[in-house]
Amino acid sequence: MQTRKMYERINWYKKEYVHGQYSRIVEHFKDYDKITKKKMLESVYKVYNDSNNIIDICTTRELKYLKMLLDKKSNMKDLLGDKYEWERKILRNKFLVQDDYDQVFIPDEIIDKVRMAIKNINWDVTKKLDDLNEILVSYCKIQASALLNSVCSFASGITGINENLIWTHMLNNKLFNYYVLVYTKDFETIGKNIPIALYHDYYYIEEELEEERKKQGLAESLPIDLRIYKTLFYNDFDINNKIIRRFLDELKKLPFFWFSALDGIREFAVLNIDRTPLKKSIENVPALKGYDLTEFFNLLDEAMDEMPSGALNGFTPNQAKQLKLEMEKVKYEKERSYTKQENACLSRTDAKLFYKIYFGLLDFTNNKYKINTKLKIYNKLGLNPYELKGIVEKFWENKDSIVLEFCMANPYKFNKEELNVTSEFKKGFRDLVIIAKYEKEYTAVMNRNKTYMIKGLNDNIDNRECKIKCVS
Repeated sequence: MQTRKMYERINWYKKEYVHGQYSRIVEHFKDYDKITKKKMLESVYKVYNDSNNIIDICTTRELKYLKMLLDKKSNMKDLLGDKYEWERKILRNKFLVQDDYDQVFIPDEIIDKVRMAIKNINWDVTKKLDDLNEILVSYCKIQASALLNSVCSFASGITGINENLIWTHMLNNKLFNYYVLVYTKDFETIGKNIPIALYHDYYYIEEELEEERKKQGLAESLPIDLRIYKTLFYNDFDINNKIIRRFLDELKKLPFFWFSALDGIREFAVLNIDRTPLKKSIENVPALKGYDLTEFFNLLDEAMDEMPSGALNGFTPNQAKQLKLEMEKVKYEKERSYTKQENACLSRTDAKLFYKIYFGLLDFTNNKYKINTKLKIYNKLGLNPYELKGIVEKFWENKDSIVLEFCMANPYKFNKEELNVTSEFKKGFRDLVIIAKYEKEYTAVMNRNKTYMIKGLNDNIDNRECKIKCVS
C-alpha cells in the first residue's frame, strides 16, 4: 500500500512545481535556491496548522470535496471520476489531497486540521466569499495584470460592496492571493509604489504583456458578463462559448498530451500575438507528424479570437475588431457630415486692424516694462515669435491696466474707431479650448464653462495650415 504521508512523497515532485505552489501559499516565502522541498512543505503545513487558513484558501467546491473524502460512505470511484477533476487538481496543488491510480486521500500530516476546518465552516459565508473571489480573480485572469485600485473599483461597482472592504479582502484573503500576486511597482506617469494585481500564471510574461498593451491597448469600457467570470474562475477558458468548446473537444481528440498545449494557448491569447510559433510547436509534436492540421488550426484561430486578451485590456480580438469598425464608422459619419468653412475668418481689413492694435499693445508693454529695449514691434513684419514670448506673457498678466493706459496715452495716434476696438481687448482671455464644431462662417470652441463662436485671423480654422499656425 502506498504511503499516505506527504513528507515521504514530496521527493517524487519536481522542485520547480513545489516552489511554485509554496510561494503562493506561504506569505514570506524563501527563494528557490535557499530552501529544500521538505522545508517548503513544512512551511505550507505550518500555515494549515490554523484550520481557518484551510477554509480561507479553498472554495466551497473544494471544501465539499474534502468533506466527502472524510465521509467513509463516499464512493471512491466517484471521487476519482471526471466530475471532480477540477477539485482534485487544485487541492493537490495546495498539498491538501494526494491521489494514486485507485485512491485519493488527505495526507496523514494534516487530516486532523482538515477535519477541524470542515467542522467549523460557515457555508453561507464561504459561498459569499466565493462569489466575490470569482469576480476578482477572473478580472485579473482576463486582464493578466491591473492596478489593484482598478480591480477594487470594478468589483465594488458590480457587487455594491464597499471598496475599503474589498481592498482589505484582496490583501488578506488566501484564496485570492493563491491566484493573484499583489505587489508594488513604480510608474513614471502615476507615481511610485503603486499596488498591482498580477495573475500568478502570467508572472513570466509580464514585461512582454506591458509592451503589447502599449501597442494594442483599448481605452474603452469592457462589457460585463458575470456568467463568463464564474466560468473563467473554474476553467482556463470560457467553455460555454460554442466555438471555444468545439476547439477544446477537437484538441482532446489529437493523439498527444493535449493539456500540455493549454499553457501556450493561454499565453498567446493573453498577449494576442502572431500564432505561427504556437502552431509550429504543435506541428513539431512527434505524435502529430503526418497529420493534416489545417482545419484544426483554422478552428484554433476562431477560438482564440474569442478569448480575452490582457494586451487588449480584456477585450477579445473579435471585440477589438468590432470596436475598430465602429470607430471607423463614427469617423466616416463625422467626415461625411463635415461642412467646409467658407467665411470663417476675418476680412483682410479687419485682420490688418487686429495686428495693428495687438502689436501696438505689445510695443507699449515692452516700452513700459523695458523687457527688450532693442526690439521694435509696432508696424513691423517678420517678427520672431520667440522674441515676443516674454512680452506677450507680461501683456496678458496686466491686460486690463495696459489697455486702459494705452487708450489714454494713444501713443500711435489711433482714431476714435480704432481706440474703441482697442478698448474691447480688455474682454480677451487665454485658455485651453477644444474645437467642438466647424460651421461655414465660424468655429465653435469649448472650455470648461462655455462655448464660443470664433473666427480665424487670416484663414479659416479648418484649413490645415491655419491649424498648424494656431497651434504653434
